[in-house]
Amino acid sequence: MDYLLVIDNATGEGRIMKLAEAAAFTCVEAADIEQSIRAFGICQSMDFAIVDTETADDVITA
Repeated sequence: MDYLLVIDNATGEGRIMKLAEAAAFTCVEAADIEQSIRAFGICQSMDFAIVDTETADDVITA
């Protein structure tokens, strides 16, 4: 979980950032982001959707 894609639900704009940056940007605790992504593949709040980019990297290199 090196880089995460953080998508603004209101605008659809996505930004790639590290976990600590994503936590600060979204005001969601880093541990909560990690736990949600591991359990559900996505972390969703009212304002943001956060997904791990690692799976996309695996698909591209395959």
